[in-house]
Amino acid sequence: MPTVYWYLSVSFVLAAIGLYGLVAKRNLIRMLISVELVFNGALLALLSFSSTSAASKPTGVVLALLAISLAAAEVGVVVSIAILMFRVKRSLDVFELTESRG
Repeated sequence: MPTVYWYLSVSFVLAAIGLYGLVAKRNLIRMLISVELVFNGALLALLSFSSTSAASKPTGVVLALLAISLAAAEVGVVVSIAILMFRVKRSLDVFELTESRG
C-alpha cells in the first residue's frame, strides 16, 4: 500500500504541471485546465494529510466534497465567460483579450 509520501509527491507533480500551464499557455481553456490541475493537487495533499489522523478523516472528506462542488461551480462560470468572450472577440487568447480593454 502506498504511503502518504507517494500521494504528496503526486500532488506536488500535479501542482507543478498546473503552474507550468498557467505560466506558459495563453489560451483561456488551457489556463482553466491548469488551474484545475493545481486545485486537484492541493486537494490530493489535503486528503492525504487528513488520512494520517483518524480524528480528522470525516472533516477532511467533508472539506474535500465542499471544495469539489465549489470547483464545479467555478468551472461552469469560467466556461460560460469563455464562450461569451469567444462569441464577441472570436479568440480565446488571453493577451489579445487584455489588450482590447476599452
